Amino acid sequence: MVVNSGKNLKSTVLLSAFVLVMTLSGCGDNPGSVTGSSRDEIFDRIDQDGDGVALRSDYEMALSLMDPTKVAASYPGGELSIASVLESLTESPPSRLLDPDNPTTEMFLARLTSMLRLRLAAVVIDDAGFEIDFEVDDENLNSQVQERLSGEFEEWAQAHALAADPRLEKFATPHCITLIATETESETNVAKKRLEAGESAPVVASEVNAQGAARWPNGDVGCADLLTWANTFGESAAPLGEMGAGDISEIVSMPSDFSATGRLWLIFYVRELRNEEANPAALGPFAQTVLADLVVEYDVTVDPGLGNWDSDGLSVTPSR
Repeated sequence: MVVNSGKNLKSTVLLSAFVLVMTLSGCGDNPGSVTGSSRDEIFDRIDQDGDGVALRSDYEMALSLMDPTKVAASYPGGELSIASVLESLTESPPSRLLDPDNPTTEMFLARLTSMLRLRLAAVVIDDAGFEIDFEVDDENLNSQVQERLSGEFEEWAQAHALAADPRLEKFATPHCITLIATETESETNVAKKRLEAGESAPVVASEVNAQGAARWPNGDVGCADLLTWANTFGESAAPLGEMGAGDISEIVSMPSDFSATGRLWLIFYVRELRNEEANPAALGPFAQTVLADLVVEYDVTVDPGLGNWDSDGLSVTPSR
């Protein structure tokens, strides 16, 4: 009884697939038509992943692929047809692609996603005033995008980023710092009180700094942008982002192999901000980051029979 039940189930699925495809696909000489195909051929075409189960999404994908002229997705200023995605798969097939005319849902949506991402990037760059020729194949379109990103668009992106977040100017400004670094928190507390009382930071540093900080005479660690200080002191450098010339930081600590206690307790004193030497380019490149921020603002519409557009992940997800 189990064997017969299985055969009846498969027969029902095959018959349903045949009726559905014949009803919705119509007649004619459409090269994607399944008219005249055996039931097994129809099922194999619909069951793209070969798992022996034809899901609703499998049906919808198979039906969509039967009309090459159908719009798979639209984006600002353009659209992609089913035929264009299939052509891309034929010209540049991914591994494990057995039939470019009947790819799995996963492969089709992955290629549609990559084609949309490329075009959205091109739209952002074109809207920024850097002309893109969209009437070319994907290889040439990608070449244009990469050329702009590594060239003129980078300067535009830097200006855009600075206008959007004025803090970047401060991050790019050299901060000249005197560092107090001791092996215990109690020592640093005493040093901080001396600084707040008006004592000279270099004098305090020369008297209290731990041996591990001896390579910085009088606590002078030099002048650098905040990215450099973050690379040097890690999260302990965070207070510098809010400090101005003459400010004394709160006490922070960091692990250190040069301390008998295994840690150094730190105070940053900002001697000077060299605003005239600010170099935003040191924080870059900006092009990729700005591009990623702007791309998500554009609307994309995907044929519901194929999938849905995830604006956060910039990808086409399968229909459920």
